[in-house]
Amino acid sequence: MKTKHLTHAIILISMAAGIPLALSQEFANEEPVTEEATMVKKGSLTSMIADSATFSTLTIALKAAELDQTLGDKGEYTIFAPTDEAFGKLPLPVLTKLLLPENKEKLRSLLLYHVFAGSMAAADLKDGEVKTMNGEKVEFDVDGDKVELDGSKVFSTDKVATNGIMHSIGTVLVPKSLEGFADLDK
Repeated sequence: MKTKHLTHAIILISMAAGIPLALSQEFANEEPVTEEATMVKKGSLTSMIADSATFSTLTIALKAAELDQTLGDKGEYTIFAPTDEAFGKLPLPVLTKLLLPENKEKLRSLLLYHVFAGSMAAADLKDGEVKTMNGEKVEFDVDGDKVELDGSKVFSTDKVATNGIMHSIGTVLVPKSLEGFADLDK
């Protein structure tokens, strides 16, 4: 099982290394972005995710979807972050296809399905539907200190960042709008 995750990580890292090159060629005629505009605040959700070995695939996906800046700057968000193990449950071709530049909006939609506006501590969560940042709703099932999000167990809660809160989940949640995309729902 660990070999499968290592293989996923190696392929994703090598793909991610090619993403900036492809993007730089695509936008070669546009005005360059200043370093200041691309900085991520220390202690932000993005830096917390990037600093953890458990979320290397999520870090790559956030960069590919250009959400690393959103979650690394102002605003207040709650993210239910899928671990590398969660991404490892997806078929490799699905992950590879999602990381292609032409599927950036689909990847953004998938990732934003794990993000909510505002800070939501575990103690604040209640049973019911809540709208995600991609516009679709997810179902919370709360029983004491046990929390599930669309049937996925939340196993690590309340990691506080300067711009929100992170909780960890062991499944990549698939919004209804992406069901059937490259067998994503398998």
